[in-house]
Amino acid sequence: MAHREAPEIDFDHHSEEYGRDPWAANMDLIQRCPVAHSRHHGGFYVVTGYEQVADVARRTDVFSSAHELPNTPGRPQGTIIPASTFRALPLEMDPPEFLEWRRALNRFFSPSTARQLRPRIEAFATWCVDQCIEKGEMDLVLDLSNAVPALLTLDIVGLPMDNWRLYADAVHSLAYTPSGTPEYQQVEAGFAMLIKEVQETIPQRRAHPKGDLISFLTELEIDGKKIGDEDIVAVCNAMIAGGMDTTTALFASTFEYLDRDQAARRWLIDEPETVPRACEEFLRYFTPVVCVGRTVMRDDEIDGFPVARGERVLISWAAANLDPEVFPDPLTIDFDRDTRKHAAFGIGMHRCIGRHIAQTDFEVVVTEVLRRLPDYRLIEGAAERYPTVGQINGYVKMPARFTPGPRTGPDVTDVGDLLPDLGPLW
Repeated sequence: MAHREAPEIDFDHHSEEYGRDPWAANMDLIQRCPVAHSRHHGGFYVVTGYEQVADVARRTDVFSSAHELPNTPGRPQGTIIPASTFRALPLEMDPPEFLEWRRALNRFFSPSTARQLRPRIEAFATWCVDQCIEKGEMDLVLDLSNAVPALLTLDIVGLPMDNWRLYADAVHSLAYTPSGTPEYQQVEAGFAMLIKEVQETIPQRRAHPKGDLISFLTELEIDGKKIGDEDIVAVCNAMIAGGMDTTTALFASTFEYLDRDQAARRWLIDEPETVPRACEEFLRYFTPVVCVGRTVMRDDEIDGFPVARGERVLISWAAANLDPEVFPDPLTIDFDRDTRKHAAFGIGMHRCIGRHIAQTDFEVVVTEVLRRLPDYRLIEGAAERYPTVGQINGYVKMPARFTPGPRTGPDVTDVGDLLPDLGPLW
């Protein structure tokens, strides 16, 4: 097959235009040019068709996830376009190094771990609803969808709960603020405070280990040597950024949809055992992590289009999940659909390591809302979508009202007071 140049398109995944309706934009790209090139952000290829996305994701020898700091044109710049100033491990690694890290960390993120975490997630969800249920109103994002993943993530990592709201807001803002802007620099400063907390906790855990991620990492050996502080921070960076707002976005999109589709809400209320199945379809349609970047490591091609060493490639999980060749009638939410091939957690060896925890988180929080706030309604016009969905597709805020009800959890004001009763993590 003769090489042909990829069509040039005016596409910016961080633009307001894309953020207004990413579903329509993705469908247009899939049908018109599943592989194209954009000059935005220094230039990158855009890959949207499911087959093409899967091909790039699986060929890790050509399309690198690695991140070398400082960012240098032509060298691997990680999974965000434009590149972040933080490195996330093991996400931004390639084989064979990636495989050893992944095997070691799988012990901490296994399905059995997710099952062990369920009582903690239930306690956090109950506490968050308790803070608002007597008032009959809450922000389903700030008071719940953002709060529960933040509390769980801080607990898992091993950080104090004292500043949980500050850190939750910082990670939340990081998700929808475009990198390379003055606003992003301010947001990164807040995230840097959180990373500093991680750095200060490491020596404490080396001296007195606990059952948390930082303690686990202080004992972790790669290639026969314990990993250093810089790598511990990079793993925690990935866990914090990935564990908080991706789940927040999925919750928010789910609650918005169930506000519009009362029949679907009633079905899930009447048959709560179907929530896990609904979770997979919501993941497909409302794919939280919209797209990820790769760096081309040698001259090659994507679907017959040539790509050169050092160029950047953006693969869209969200678009792949709308490919009608794989998911017929993709713009319809169908809880009976076969979603086994959905790409919301990625494709290939870099598939999301925290997916079992995220799925458990979803089941617990959505079930809690349907059980205790069954008649919630969003306040008309008050929900605010992310101004950019270049990384995460979610909501800034989502005020709602419902029939007031009673508190059902322990009578504690400080969420940290729940931890003694929950016992050790592991």
